[in-house]
Amino acid sequence: MFITARKLPEELLHYYALQRRSALGAKNHDKLRRLERGVEGERVYDMILNEAGHENLYIFRDLYLLIEGSVTQYDTLIVSESGIIVNEIKNFTGDYQVEASMWTRSGGATLPDDPMSQLRRAVGKLMNLQRGAGFKFEVSGKLIFPNESFRLFTKDDQVWNQVVLRADFKRYFNGFYNEYSGEGASKLADIIERHIVPNPYFKHRVDFESVRHGLYCGGCGSFQLEKQQFHLLCMTCGSRESNETHLVRAMSDFKYLFGDLAMTSRRLMEFTGNAVNVRTLQRVLNKYCYVKGVYKTSNYIFKYFDFDEAMRKEQQTRKYKDYLS
Repeated sequence: MFITARKLPEELLHYYALQRRSALGAKNHDKLRRLERGVEGERVYDMILNEAGHENLYIFRDLYLLIEGSVTQYDTLIVSESGIIVNEIKNFTGDYQVEASMWTRSGGATLPDDPMSQLRRAVGKLMNLQRGAGFKFEVSGKLIFPNESFRLFTKDDQVWNQVVLRADFKRYFNGFYNEYSGEGASKLADIIERHIVPNPYFKHRVDFESVRHGLYCGGCGSFQLEKQQFHLLCMTCGSRESNETHLVRAMSDFKYLFGDLAMTSRRLMEFTGNAVNVRTLQRVLNKYCYVKGVYKTSNYIFKYFDFDEAMRKEQQTRKYKDYLS
Protein backbone atom coordinates (compact mmCIF):
# COMPACT_ATOMS: atom_id res chain seq x y z
CA MET A 1 0.00 0.00 0.00
CA PHE A 2 1.16 3.53 -0.72
CA ILE A 3 1.93 5.41 2.51
CA THR A 4 3.11 8.69 1.00
CA ALA A 5 2.00 10.43 -2.18
CA ARG A 6 4.22 11.12 -5.17
CA LYS A 7 4.19 14.89 -5.66
CA LEU A 8 5.79 17.11 -8.26
CA PRO A 9 9.23 18.30 -7.19
CA GLU A 10 9.14 21.76 -5.62
CA GLU A 11 11.90 22.87 -7.96
CA LEU A 12 9.74 21.87 -10.95
CA LEU A 13 6.77 23.83 -9.57
CA HIS A 14 9.08 26.83 -9.26
CA TYR A 15 10.09 26.60 -12.92
CA TYR A 16 6.49 26.05 -14.06
CA ALA A 17 5.42 29.26 -12.29
CA LEU A 18 8.47 31.11 -13.54
CA GLN A 19 8.04 30.15 -17.19
CA ARG A 20 4.48 31.54 -17.17
CA ARG A 21 5.67 34.91 -15.88
CA SER A 22 9.20 35.27 -17.22
CA ALA A 23 11.62 34.06 -19.89
CA LEU A 24 13.33 30.96 -18.53
CA GLY A 25 16.51 31.05 -20.53
CA ALA A 26 18.33 27.99 -21.90
CA LYS A 27 19.90 26.90 -18.59
CA ASN A 28 16.65 26.98 -16.60
CA HIS A 29 14.74 25.38 -19.47
CA ASP A 30 17.21 22.46 -19.43
CA LYS A 31 16.67 22.11 -15.66
CA LEU A 32 12.90 22.07 -16.16
CA ARG A 33 13.10 19.41 -18.85
CA ARG A 34 15.44 17.27 -16.71
CA LEU A 35 13.00 17.46 -13.80
CA GLU A 36 10.10 16.55 -16.09
CA ARG A 37 11.99 13.47 -17.31
CA GLY A 38 12.45 12.41 -13.70
CA VAL A 39 8.71 12.74 -13.07
CA GLU A 40 7.93 10.77 -16.23
CA GLY A 41 10.15 7.93 -15.03
CA GLU A 42 8.50 7.86 -11.61
CA ARG A 43 5.04 7.69 -13.23
CA VAL A 44 6.06 4.68 -15.32
CA TYR A 45 7.46 3.01 -12.20
CA ASP A 46 4.27 3.67 -10.18
CA MET A 47 2.01 2.50 -13.01
CA ILE A 48 3.73 -0.87 -13.36
CA LEU A 49 3.97 -1.31 -9.58
CA ASN A 50 0.22 -0.68 -9.38
CA GLU A 51 -0.41 -3.30 -12.03
CA ALA A 52 1.70 -5.83 -10.15
CA GLY A 53 0.00 -5.04 -6.82
CA HIS A 54 1.51 -3.87 -3.56
CA GLU A 55 -1.15 -4.31 -0.84
CA ASN A 56 1.17 -6.66 1.06
CA LEU A 57 3.87 -3.98 1.30
CA TYR A 58 4.40 -0.52 2.75
CA ILE A 59 5.48 1.82 -0.06
CA PHE A 60 6.98 5.22 0.76
CA ARG A 61 7.46 7.58 -2.18
CA ASP A 62 9.20 10.89 -2.64
CA LEU A 63 10.36 11.54 0.92
CA TYR A 64 13.18 13.18 2.85
CA LEU A 65 14.54 11.46 5.96
CA LEU A 66 16.53 13.13 8.73
CA ILE A 67 19.03 10.54 9.95
CA GLU A 68 21.81 11.38 12.39
CA GLY A 69 21.79 15.07 11.58
CA SER A 70 21.67 14.93 7.78
CA VAL A 71 18.79 14.71 5.30
CA THR A 72 18.60 12.19 2.43
CA GLN A 73 16.04 12.12 -0.37
CA TYR A 74 14.47 8.80 -1.43
CA ASP A 75 12.46 8.09 -4.58
CA THR A 76 10.87 4.91 -3.21
CA LEU A 77 11.23 2.70 -0.13
CA ILE A 78 9.64 -0.75 -0.11
CA VAL A 79 9.07 -2.09 3.40
CA SER A 80 8.14 -5.68 4.21
CA GLU A 81 8.88 -8.23 6.90
CA SER A 82 12.21 -8.86 5.12
CA GLY A 83 13.39 -5.27 5.64
CA ILE A 84 13.74 -2.14 3.53
CA ILE A 85 14.53 -1.95 -0.18
CA VAL A 86 15.62 1.35 -1.70
CA ASN A 87 14.55 1.97 -5.30
CA GLU A 88 16.49 4.85 -6.90
CA ILE A 89 14.69 5.78 -10.13
CA LYS A 90 16.89 7.08 -12.96
CA ASN A 91 15.04 8.01 -16.15
CA PHE A 92 18.18 7.95 -18.29
CA THR A 93 18.02 7.74 -22.08
CA GLY A 94 20.64 6.53 -24.53
CA ASP A 95 23.69 4.32 -24.08
CA TYR A 96 25.78 4.12 -20.89
CA GLN A 97 28.87 2.14 -20.06
CA VAL A 98 30.23 1.19 -16.64
CA GLU A 99 33.87 0.30 -16.25
CA ALA A 100 35.93 0.37 -13.03
CA SER A 101 32.99 2.02 -11.21
CA MET A 102 32.95 4.87 -13.75
CA TRP A 103 29.71 5.67 -15.61
CA THR A 104 30.06 7.26 -19.05
CA ARG A 105 27.43 8.30 -21.58
CA SER A 106 27.72 7.67 -25.29
CA GLY A 107 30.11 10.34 -26.50
CA GLY A 108 32.44 9.96 -23.54
CA ALA A 109 30.87 12.27 -20.92
CA THR A 110 31.46 10.94 -17.39
CA LEU A 111 28.76 11.21 -14.73
CA PRO A 112 30.13 13.32 -11.84
CA ASP A 113 28.16 11.35 -9.24
CA ASP A 114 27.58 7.84 -10.44
CA PRO A 115 24.26 6.12 -9.59
CA MET A 116 25.89 3.22 -7.73
CA SER A 117 27.59 5.61 -5.29
CA GLN A 118 24.28 7.41 -4.73
CA LEU A 119 22.56 4.11 -4.02
CA ARG A 120 25.26 3.01 -1.56
CA ARG A 121 24.94 6.29 0.36
CA ALA A 122 21.15 5.99 0.47
CA VAL A 123 21.32 2.40 1.75
CA GLY A 124 24.03 3.28 4.28
CA LYS A 125 21.95 6.07 5.78
CA LEU A 126 19.03 3.71 6.37
CA MET A 127 21.29 1.16 8.04
CA ASN A 128 22.11 3.83 10.61
CA LEU A 129 18.45 3.78 11.71
CA GLN A 130 19.11 0.47 13.44
CA ARG A 131 20.99 2.21 16.23
CA GLY A 132 17.82 3.72 17.61
CA ALA A 133 15.38 1.06 16.45
CA GLY A 134 16.20 -1.61 19.03
CA PHE A 135 16.23 -4.42 16.46
CA LYS A 136 18.12 -5.38 13.33
CA PHE A 137 16.71 -5.34 9.82
CA GLU A 138 18.00 -5.81 6.29
CA VAL A 139 18.53 -2.86 3.94
CA SER A 140 19.24 -3.30 0.24
CA GLY A 141 18.77 -1.30 -2.93
CA LYS A 142 18.20 -1.32 -6.66
CA LEU A 143 18.78 1.20 -9.43
CA ILE A 144 15.60 1.42 -11.50
CA PHE A 145 15.79 2.52 -15.16
CA PRO A 146 12.23 2.97 -16.54
CA ASN A 147 13.08 4.37 -19.97
CA GLU A 148 12.92 1.83 -22.79
CA SER A 149 15.59 3.70 -24.76
CA PHE A 150 18.17 3.26 -21.98
CA ARG A 151 20.91 0.71 -22.67
CA LEU A 152 23.64 -0.33 -20.25
CA PHE A 153 26.96 -1.96 -21.16
CA THR A 154 29.16 -3.42 -18.43
CA LYS A 155 31.01 -6.61 -17.54
CA ASP A 156 30.63 -5.91 -13.83
CA ASP A 157 28.26 -8.47 -12.29
CA GLN A 158 27.89 -6.35 -9.17
CA VAL A 159 26.34 -3.60 -11.28
CA TRP A 160 23.92 -6.00 -12.99
CA ASN A 161 22.87 -7.39 -9.59
CA GLN A 162 21.70 -3.94 -8.54
CA VAL A 163 20.10 -2.76 -11.78
CA VAL A 164 16.50 -3.23 -12.97
CA LEU A 165 15.86 -2.30 -16.61
CA ARG A 166 12.44 -1.46 -18.06
CA ALA A 167 12.02 -4.89 -19.64
CA ASP A 168 12.48 -6.55 -16.22
CA PHE A 169 10.01 -4.38 -14.24
CA LYS A 170 7.16 -6.87 -14.08
CA ARG A 171 9.41 -9.74 -13.09
CA TYR A 172 11.04 -7.57 -10.42
CA PHE A 173 7.74 -6.42 -8.91
CA ASN A 174 6.25 -9.91 -9.09
CA GLY A 175 9.16 -11.00 -6.91
CA PHE A 176 7.47 -9.22 -4.01
CA TYR A 177 4.35 -11.38 -4.31
CA ASN A 178 5.29 -13.65 -1.38
CA GLU A 179 6.45 -10.80 0.85
CA TYR A 180 4.16 -9.65 3.64
CA SER A 181 3.89 -6.90 6.23
CA GLY A 182 3.66 -8.13 9.80
CA GLU A 183 4.71 -6.64 13.13
CA GLY A 184 8.31 -6.12 12.01
CA ALA A 185 7.31 -4.24 8.86
CA SER A 186 4.88 -2.12 10.85
CA LYS A 187 7.67 -1.13 13.25
CA LEU A 188 9.94 -0.26 10.32
CA ALA A 189 7.22 1.86 8.74
CA ASP A 190 6.72 3.72 12.04
CA ILE A 191 10.47 4.40 12.29
CA ILE A 192 10.55 5.79 8.75
CA GLU A 193 7.53 8.01 9.38
CA ARG A 194 9.15 9.48 12.50
CA HIS A 195 12.18 10.56 10.44
CA ILE A 196 10.29 12.22 7.55
CA VAL A 197 11.01 15.95 7.22
CA PRO A 198 10.14 18.65 4.65
CA ASN A 199 12.53 19.20 1.76
CA PRO A 200 15.30 21.38 3.22
CA TYR A 201 17.09 21.88 -0.10
CA PHE A 202 14.49 23.92 -2.00
CA LYS A 203 15.91 27.45 -1.96
CA HIS A 204 14.75 28.88 -5.30
CA ARG A 205 13.63 32.51 -5.05
CA VAL A 206 13.01 35.39 -7.47
CA ASP A 207 12.46 39.07 -6.82
CA PHE A 208 8.80 40.12 -6.56
CA GLU A 209 9.19 42.81 -9.22
CA SER A 210 11.15 40.62 -11.65
CA VAL A 211 8.18 38.57 -12.91
CA ARG A 212 4.98 39.47 -14.71
CA HIS A 213 2.01 40.25 -12.49
CA GLY A 214 -1.55 39.34 -13.36
CA LEU A 215 -3.66 36.23 -13.91
CA TYR A 216 -3.29 33.76 -16.77
CA CYS A 217 -5.41 31.07 -18.40
CA GLY A 218 -5.00 27.54 -17.05
CA GLY A 219 -5.60 26.18 -20.53
CA CYS A 220 -3.22 28.09 -22.79
CA GLY A 221 -1.31 30.37 -20.39
CA SER A 222 -2.53 33.62 -21.97
CA PHE A 223 -2.81 36.75 -19.81
CA GLN A 224 -5.49 38.12 -22.15
CA LEU A 225 -8.51 37.66 -19.88
CA GLU A 226 -11.87 39.39 -19.85
CA LYS A 227 -13.65 39.82 -16.53
CA GLN A 228 -17.16 38.39 -16.17
CA GLN A 229 -19.32 38.29 -13.06
CA PHE A 230 -17.86 35.18 -11.45
CA HIS A 231 -15.37 34.05 -14.08
CA LEU A 232 -12.52 35.27 -16.26
CA LEU A 233 -12.79 34.49 -19.97
CA CYS A 234 -9.62 33.75 -21.95
CA MET A 235 -9.68 35.80 -25.15
CA THR A 236 -7.10 33.48 -26.73
CA CYS A 237 -8.57 29.98 -26.33
CA GLY A 238 -12.05 30.61 -24.90
CA SER A 239 -11.49 28.87 -21.55
CA ARG A 240 -13.55 30.20 -18.67
CA GLU A 241 -12.30 29.78 -15.09
CA SER A 242 -13.76 31.06 -11.84
CA ASN A 243 -12.21 33.92 -9.90
CA GLU A 244 -11.48 31.42 -7.14
CA THR A 245 -9.53 29.11 -9.45
CA HIS A 246 -7.41 31.97 -10.75
CA LEU A 247 -6.64 33.21 -7.24
CA VAL A 248 -5.63 29.76 -6.00
CA ARG A 249 -3.28 29.38 -8.96
CA ALA A 250 -1.76 32.75 -8.10
CA MET A 251 -1.28 31.69 -4.45
CA SER A 252 0.53 28.54 -5.55
CA ASP A 253 2.73 30.57 -7.90
CA PHE A 254 3.47 33.02 -5.09
CA LYS A 255 4.55 30.18 -2.80
CA TYR A 256 7.00 28.70 -5.31
CA LEU A 257 8.34 31.96 -6.73
CA PHE A 258 8.97 34.10 -3.66
CA GLY A 259 9.73 31.66 -0.84
CA ASP A 260 9.70 33.39 2.55
CA LEU A 261 8.23 36.65 1.25
CA ALA A 262 5.08 37.28 3.31
CA MET A 263 1.89 36.89 1.28
CA THR A 264 -0.29 39.78 2.44
CA SER A 265 -3.65 40.66 0.89
CA ARG A 266 -2.18 43.86 -0.51
CA ARG A 267 0.80 42.06 -2.04
CA LEU A 268 -1.38 39.32 -3.55
CA MET A 269 -3.71 41.98 -4.95
CA GLU A 270 -0.71 43.56 -6.67
CA PHE A 271 0.57 40.18 -7.86
CA THR A 272 -2.79 39.37 -9.47
CA GLY A 273 -2.95 42.73 -11.20
CA ASN A 274 -6.01 43.88 -9.21
CA ALA A 275 -8.07 41.53 -11.36
CA VAL A 276 -10.71 40.82 -8.68
CA ASN A 277 -12.25 42.91 -5.94
CA VAL A 278 -10.87 42.94 -2.41
CA ARG A 279 -13.83 41.04 -0.91
CA THR A 280 -13.38 38.13 -3.31
CA LEU A 281 -9.65 38.06 -2.66
CA GLN A 282 -10.14 38.07 1.10
CA ARG A 283 -12.73 35.28 0.98
CA VAL A 284 -10.43 33.02 -1.05
CA LEU A 285 -7.43 33.82 1.16
CA ASN A 286 -9.39 32.83 4.28
CA LYS A 287 -10.52 29.59 2.63
CA TYR A 288 -7.19 28.37 1.26
CA CYS A 289 -4.66 29.82 3.69
CA TYR A 290 -3.62 29.85 7.33
CA VAL A 291 -3.60 33.34 8.80
CA LYS A 292 -0.71 34.78 10.80
CA GLY A 293 -1.02 38.05 12.67
CA VAL A 294 -4.09 40.26 13.01
CA TYR A 295 -5.71 42.98 10.95
CA LYS A 296 -3.15 45.12 9.10
CA THR A 297 -0.23 42.85 10.09
CA SER A 298 -1.94 39.70 8.75
CA ASN A 299 -0.16 37.51 6.25
CA TYR A 300 -1.23 34.23 4.72
CA ILE A 301 0.34 30.78 4.28
CA PHE A 302 -1.06 28.60 1.50
CA LYS A 303 -2.51 25.44 3.10
CA TYR A 304 -1.83 23.09 0.24
CA PHE A 305 1.23 21.67 -1.47
CA ASP A 306 0.28 23.15 -4.83
CA PHE A 307 -2.61 24.30 -7.02
CA ASP A 308 -3.60 20.77 -8.07
CA GLU A 309 -3.87 19.52 -4.49
CA ALA A 310 -5.98 22.53 -3.50
CA MET A 311 -8.35 22.03 -6.43
CA ARG A 312 -8.70 18.34 -5.67
CA LYS A 313 -9.36 18.70 -1.94
CA GLU A 314 -11.70 21.68 -2.25
CA GLN A 315 -13.60 20.35 -5.25
CA GLN A 316 -16.86 19.86 -3.34
CA THR A 317 -16.78 23.33 -1.76
CA ARG A 318 -16.29 25.32 -4.96
CA LYS A 319 -19.43 27.13 -6.10
CA TYR A 320 -18.50 27.93 -9.70
CA LYS A 321 -17.21 25.45 -12.27
CA ASP A 322 -14.38 25.93 -14.75
CA TYR A 323 -14.68 25.40 -18.48
CA LEU A 324 -11.31 24.71 -20.09
CA SER A 325 -11.23 24.80 -23.87
